[in-house]
Amino acid sequence: MATTSIYKLADGRDLSYATYGSESSTAPVVFYFHGFPASHPEALMYDAAAKKHGIRLVAVDRPGMGSSTFQPKRRFLDWPADLLALADHLNVQRFALLGTSGGGPYVFACWREIPRSRCVGAGIVSSLYPTSLGTAGMLLEARVLLWVAPWLTGLVAMGLDKGLGVMARDKEHPEKFEQAVADNLKSRPPVDRALWENDVGNFRKSLVESLRGALQNGGQGAAWEARMLGSNWDFKLEELQVSPGQLIIWHGAHDINVPVPMAEKAAKLIPHAQLRLSQEDGHASLPTNKADEILESLAMMLSQK
Repeated sequence: MATTSIYKLADGRDLSYATYGSESSTAPVVFYFHGFPASHPEALMYDAAAKKHGIRLVAVDRPGMGSSTFQPKRRFLDWPADLLALADHLNVQRFALLGTSGGGPYVFACWREIPRSRCVGAGIVSSLYPTSLGTAGMLLEARVLLWVAPWLTGLVAMGLDKGLGVMARDKEHPEKFEQAVADNLKSRPPVDRALWENDVGNFRKSLVESLRGALQNGGQGAAWEARMLGSNWDFKLEELQVSPGQLIIWHGAHDINVPVPMAEKAAKLIPHAQLRLSQEDGHASLPTNKADEILESLAMMLSQK
């Protein structure tokens, strides 16, 4: 697992991150935004593909997850400033973005706020979109969470911590947390369950450690993020300015975490966004099975001047 680094932001908050893929300091950079709830070890599933395509993949923990300090009342549009501060700290002037699942909205927020002279391309994988686009076909537990969190954020935080957080921090019996994760996957489509059963592409380790990191300091950070995801976003997808070839959306036809119609509607709202629908994949299998294609596409975006 990659070593966690800490960057101290101007307001005193810690921002934790880790680097995957190429170890070269001169390699082109893609900033990775993990899913929900998750943390930077999720990027392990892209590590081999990033190495293959010469990409330095910098995975950043959002406030309240990993070792990043919780940020009260944060919004999606607060994230671009944190990301730019880290990019400046790392002397990265030009980069692309990659967001998986709950990380997708943060890619959109950065795309809206950061100039193209710096942020030159973006990949959106199995992303969540505004609930106003419709949640029909979504897992019941996901729909309930997105509905409840905006109104009862503190209760959601308590539930996440009592339900998973305590097990996530239990170092004497780590197998209990791993079993809880395995049990949760039983409701997923066969193509997603197969990843766990066969441990394809380090899927088990990346998922377990990512979830463990998300809850290492309690459920507050994840609960606030659920509140944001289930509320009206502080920007609209229609506001995004995209040129052909700059932004690609990947989505699996068997995704029940985020039903296909949400992705199709979102793609139509964003001028020149390209939607690539994989007929064989679900929510979890898509990033694993398409990692090579995703990193190759981002490498091409970064190579264009």
